[in-house]
Amino acid sequence: MSSGKTDTAFERRVAQLLDQFDRDYASYQYSLVNFIAEHLTDLSRSFDGDFQQVMLVAIMGQRRMHSLRNTGSDGRATRQAMSMTASRLADITGIPRETVRRKLALLKNRGWIDQDPDGSWALVTDQGDADLPVRRDLAELDRRGRERTARLVAALEALDNHPKLT
Repeated sequence: MSSGKTDTAFERRVAQLLDQFDRDYASYQYSLVNFIAEHLTDLSRSFDGDFQQVMLVAIMGQRRMHSLRNTGSDGRATRQAMSMTASRLADITGIPRETVRRKLALLKNRGWIDQDPDGSWALVTDQGDADLPVRRDLAELDRRGRERTARLVAALEALDNHPKLT
């Protein structure tokens, strides 16, 4: 590959899919935009139109999942590894720091995040790492998102399995 990266099975699959997407651009683009539009609409409704809160929760959730996936043999991630400062969140998102602080306060009021003594923020867990209030509260959104993703994958697979008659 021209990027200088080691050619892996993953990268080869990405290249194969890109070729397929290019051959039937309109169908792939329709499926993707349909997925994105439905998901963004669902997120907007779930967060009362506040996409900045969506972004903050998503980034904090990804930070948490990354920390949990990269833990040692005991399977435990430290709270410090899962938390982020408001300044770091502002840098990542491009949202002004004061706006980030206001949004974090709203998320704290929902019971989804809390602030550590060092000033960093993390998702709240009720029973160790087993239960996240944000996940519990957004369970129906999560279910719809998984269903929507399954429909997207099925639609893309169907396009691959049905060659065009042209």
